[in-house]
Formats: sequence, C-alpha cells, structure tokens
Amino acid sequence: MPAPSFPARTYVLTYVGLLALTLSTVLVGFLNLGWGSMFLAVAFATAKASLIAMVFMHALVEKTLVRLVIAGALIWFLILVTLTMGDYITRGWLPFPGK
Repeated sequence: MPAPSFPARTYVLTYVGLLALTLSTVLVGFLNLGWGSMFLAVAFATAKASLIAMVFMHALVEKTLVRLVIAGALIWFLILVTLTMGDYITRGWLPFPGK
C-alpha cells in the first residue's frame, strides 16, 4: 500500500505557517494582555498542533478509523482537562480551620 504524500508546496506552506504562529506566540508573550495572553498562547499552540497533525502526520488523508481514534483521543483529553480544572477551581471553596 503506497504511503500518502503531499506536494512539496504543502510542506513549505505548513512550515511557513508554523514559523508565523511561533513568531506570533513570542510577540504576544511581550504584550501585557492579562488573561488574554494565555488564551492567545493556547490558541496558537492548538493551531500549530493541528497543522502538524494534519500535514506531517497525514491525518487529512487517513481512513475513517484513524480519524475516529484521533477524535476519541481529543475527547478523552478534554475530559481530563475539564476534571482537573474542576478540581483546581473548587479547592478554595471549603474553609479549613487553622488556614
């Protein structure tokens, strides 16, 4: 079975896009946007991870089963992040004597 392949132009454009997103992440790091800086940094990181998965890992041209596995991994990751953040946010709700 032949491996899927993209033209060289796609790889070059993906590389340029990753460089642009990295530069954007660095430049946003110098700005004081409050919590917006973290939001933008995570958004840029998500965009970079998506580009890498779609082009370099060939997720765009894979079969349905591989896409289902990727979707399941993303859903599992979101469940774990949600539960972790729920625990972290509710830590200060109960007052403890002596603190």
